[in-house]
Amino acid sequence: MSGSIEPPRPGGATSKSPRARVLLVDDEAAIRRSAPRVLVALGFAVDTAEGGAAAIALLETRAVDVLLLDLRMPDQSGIDVLARVKARHPELEIVMMIDEGDPTGAAESIHAGAHDVVTKPFLDPDTLGLVLGRALEHRRLVGRVRALERRLERHERFGELVGVSKRMQEVNRLARSVGPTASTALILGESGTGKEHVARTIHEASAREGRPFRSLDCGAIPEALLTMELFGSVPGAFPGALDKPGIFELAERGTVFLADLGALPPSGQAGLLRILTDHVVVRAGESAARPVDVRVLAAASVDLRERVKAGLFREDLYYRLNVFAIHLPPLRRRKEDIPLLAYHFLQKYGPHSGREIKRISVEALRVLRENPWPGNVRELAATIEHAVVMARGEAILPADLPVAAGANDGDDGEGAGDGDGDDDLLDGSYAVAKDRVVSSFDQVYVQRLLKRVGGNVSEAARVSGMDRSNFRRLMKKVEKKPR
Repeated sequence: MSGSIEPPRPGGATSKSPRARVLLVDDEAAIRRSAPRVLVALGFAVDTAEGGAAAIALLETRAVDVLLLDLRMPDQSGIDVLARVKARHPELEIVMMIDEGDPTGAAESIHAGAHDVVTKPFLDPDTLGLVLGRALEHRRLVGRVRALERRLERHERFGELVGVSKRMQEVNRLARSVGPTASTALILGESGTGKEHVARTIHEASAREGRPFRSLDCGAIPEALLTMELFGSVPGAFPGALDKPGIFELAERGTVFLADLGALPPSGQAGLLRILTDHVVVRAGESAARPVDVRVLAAASVDLRERVKAGLFREDLYYRLNVFAIHLPPLRRRKEDIPLLAYHFLQKYGPHSGREIKRISVEALRVLRENPWPGNVRELAATIEHAVVMARGEAILPADLPVAAGANDGDDGEGAGDGDGDDDLLDGSYAVAKDRVVSSFDQVYVQRLLKRVGGNVSEAARVSGMDRSNFRRLMKKVEKKPR
């Protein structure tokens, strides 16, 4: 036997606002009559079933968000029903109902895979609503993670740059457009934005795919060694010189990517121009030219036109390189890409952690989105690698992120009773001074704890060891206190 109850919709019968649907499964008719009234008052649409067989049959025809399942039923136990439902509907969240005074029910349920448990009868509707709300949030989060994983699979399958923003889609389109041509390309953007990834995308979209891809950071090598790394050397060119090919010879029939091109010295600029115009390289200490067949891609995080005006960069070389320009946006201007990138780096670093870190919490994603990221994608990658090391559960939390931990430590002026303000304690009676210190501590504690958990009041209450209502009272208390 089953039934269905729909809650009234706000705004009249024409409202189309979606309602989360709960399937209540219990063999007791009294529970099937009373509990739906509580659930409807909380805003849920409710279906009911008197046993496991009826519930499983209903799930074949009805989309349900949360299963509220009785643990002890005569026809088959809730644990058996849970296993059958999870096998057919792995995305469905299940909350188990246990009787008050059942000492083993909670442990049995969680071990079997239930998201959470509630006790019957439902004496506290707010607690029931909170548990179901968490189950729904977890279901939404799992769906979001799977969507991100599908997007990542698509990006990896087609070799696309990671990003869903319009800016990154345009970068990807430009990279794939220039890839099949023989043109040089200049990739411009701030440090850490991923310019080498764009160069690799161009290489992989070209006829040179499968041939060598060699990269060199012109700003990371002393000038005395840079010429040898670029063009090679022969014995006698300088003390200790070897018969050594440079990067252009090593990348024969492939692609050379030069990062930080603005740091290239005049001698290097002249040699690079020779390669672009005559397709030959001259090793240090040698007069004969060697033919080379390479494609050159370059990147800069400075304005090369300004360097040309200042006489620091050859104008003819600039125009040779700037046949096709791709501007890579900073991460702060494509924040919609941050969740996808964060999961990309979680997949990259997570398997090496020795633990199963499955997701990034909603609060942690919020912290990541709000960070300004002066170091761009490179900084985000380092942040996720740090978080993977720090995480202790299956999810990365705000406390695991260095951008959250170091946000305002020690610089918010809210330390209770420290520094030069200690003399203020002596103003007034002992009772007044004590109340001032306690109030200051409460304010600091609540503010920093909420910051640590990304503003999630339920998580803050759990960390503090208080129930949610008491923690809310403390929040209201410190909000009313003058700072």
